[in-house]
Amino acid sequence: MYETFTLRQTGKGIIEGQHWPVDHPRCVVCIIHGIGEYGGRYERVAGRFNEAGYAVIAMDLRGHGHSMNKWGHCAPRTEIMDDISALITYAQLTYKDVPLILYGHSMGGNIGLDYRRRGGLNDVPAAYIITAPWIRLARPIPAALYYLMKGMAKIRPSMILSSAVDESKLGNPENVLPYNDNPMVHNKISALCAVEGFEIGRGLERGTLAESGRADHIPMLLMHGTDDQICDITGTQKLAQRITRQGQPVEYIEWEGLYHEIHNGGPDSTGDEVIDKMVDFIGTFC
Repeated sequence: MYETFTLRQTGKGIIEGQHWPVDHPRCVVCIIHGIGEYGGRYERVAGRFNEAGYAVIAMDLRGHGHSMNKWGHCAPRTEIMDDISALITYAQLTYKDVPLILYGHSMGGNIGLDYRRRGGLNDVPAAYIITAPWIRLARPIPAALYYLMKGMAKIRPSMILSSAVDESKLGNPENVLPYNDNPMVHNKISALCAVEGFEIGRGLERGTLAESGRADHIPMLLMHGTDDQICDITGTQKLAQRITRQGQPVEYIEWEGLYHEIHNGGPDSTGDEVIDKMVDFIGTFC
């Protein structure tokens, strides 16, 4: 079970964090969760990391869990990037001289990839793990609706839209449920969060997003399930191909038959094999 703490506090509220401690850890893993969920939902994954000797620190992104903002308003991205830097700094101060791994899933994968390109402390992690990132959505947004969203993002950036997710398309029910009945889960996204996610995803796929270049040499484990019905695997494939051509150290894995939450598996898998792979990958840096 995790311990909660206040990662950041502003005049608008707090950013709440979660900590799964380990005595004398081999390394520390920082988790960035996806849209609609919260850091504490990674209890199962964190438990497996703890068993391997890895400490885990996560947080509720803005607009999620117990953190500030209306539910779904995970924006602006500049402030989200500052929150990730705060998470990394907290982990460094808590576990001095211990390798740090940054792990992002879904929207958290979008954020993690963005951070790897231009984050303030993007050269601190020893490695990155990115799973099922939001680069493209499986159901494209009609052009007219997208332009409307862009307009609203400028006029009313915190206007909330529905981001309903079919829980049956996330993973094995044994690990996913309860989802929609979980009071800490929501189906909301703000106009600005949505537009930034789309624009950054497009920039990641095409390689047009600004970058510092400081983290290009840092290894990355990039994974996606072939039966993901939330985030389109095509975007991840194109990203993997592009950065491989550039000579960046990336290990790309497609998990046959697994759904969006690959760590939670699919109809015939609990996702344990995915977590085992992450444990082994992390172990090479500890």
